[in-house]
Amino acid sequence: MAIADIAQRAKSPGVPWRTCQVCHALTELPETEATALRELLASRIPYTELAAALVADPDAPNLNADVLSRHARGRCEAREKLR
Repeated sequence: MAIADIAQRAKSPGVPWRTCQVCHALTELPETEATALRELLASRIPYTELAAALVADPDAPNLNADVLSRHARGRCEAREKLR
């Protein structure tokens, strides 16, 4: 692949390296599941507990507690502050 092609892909919205892992997962999940994940991120459930539950579910995205915290606190490009 030419460098120009890679550069063009990097400008496209939603590519994983331009967003956090949670942002990427939210775009890949069905809308109902993405909404549920946002609600969980906004709840008082500890990020470590939520991350463990996601790892235990083979159909859920594998997101660690640090990534969940970063997204929920609005510290990624999305600036979606949930807590």
